[in-house]
Amino acid sequence: MKKTITVSLALLGALVLSACQEKASAPEDIRPVRYIVAGDAAALSGSSYSGEIRARNETQLAFRVPGKVVAKLVNSGERVKKGQPLARLDPNDYQLDLAAKQAQLAAAESDLAQQQLNLKRYRELLAKQFISQAQVDAQINGVNAAQAKVNQARAALSASRNQTVYATLTADADGVVSQMQAEPGLVVAAGQPVAKLSQDGSREVAIQVPENALEAVRKAGSFRVTLWKGGAPLEGKLRELAADADPVTRTYPARIALSGDSRGLQLGMTADVALPAQASHQLRLPLSALLDLQGKHYVWTIDDKTLRVSRKPVKVAAIDSDNAVIASGVRAGDKVVTAGVHLLHEQQRIKLLDR
Repeated sequence: MKKTITVSLALLGALVLSACQEKASAPEDIRPVRYIVAGDAAALSGSSYSGEIRARNETQLAFRVPGKVVAKLVNSGERVKKGQPLARLDPNDYQLDLAAKQAQLAAAESDLAQQQLNLKRYRELLAKQFISQAQVDAQINGVNAAQAKVNQARAALSASRNQTVYATLTADADGVVSQMQAEPGLVVAAGQPVAKLSQDGSREVAIQVPENALEAVRKAGSFRVTLWKGGAPLEGKLRELAADADPVTRTYPARIALSGDSRGLQLGMTADVALPAQASHQLRLPLSALLDLQGKHYVWTIDDKTLRVSRKPVKVAAIDSDNAVIASGVRAGDKVVTAGVHLLHEQQRIKLLDR
């Protein structure tokens, strides 16, 4: 019996020792994290904006008269010259009106000639004292009235001729027809846009600016513009910033004028517009990097050598929709965890994910 107890105790000790060894050899919890380098403006949301290459002058083209489109003379993407016809309306009604105005003018001129001839006869009769001066004066008024009708008919004829000319839509300048909606059979109203002409000349980038970045964009002296297709970066300057936000996106349309030769830029190309690093002198971190505990703010900084994190208190100067302005606690160049800050603990070992 004593021997049995001794063996049991030996086995129990072996099991306990084995469990301790297994516990001691358990792998350390290494948590993968995303991070940002404090002071790296290019990594912050809102420091760059995606846009597209647009012409400096874009014109919405429309017929100046209503009617039914009977001919589409160019397609979207075609290059046109100033004065080149783009589309035509049915001219029948305008040609009939023109013929009517010509007939009215002919009738008015005929009446004027008759009134002038009568005035000549009246004056001859007045010289022989067959009629009174009052009758001559009345005839003079008749000539003046006939002349006024002729002037009116001529003006109406000129307007009718213009209406006939307006039935053909022409290009206002050399450029590219970026949109063409005037399809045959379409009935349009006067002034209804049916085409868009992107005029030749300088090119610029159209971007949308969020309200929290308006001040930074206004103060930026220049912008770095890179094209998705590649190539050397271009320099741009703010030319236009809308005063009202777009009702759908709630962002502010802006235009960045490009300097240098822009002949190789195609309309619609994708471009990235970045603010220069010197445009902001404040240290900013994403809101996801902040850890709030009992009313205080902290961030996790990463030690490059040991790949372990340390919790540091920070003082937040301001917060917007995307970022926090850090007044103290973090220096430029520190690596700060930006995701999963609530799952870390002091001196925890981490694995850096691609930024």
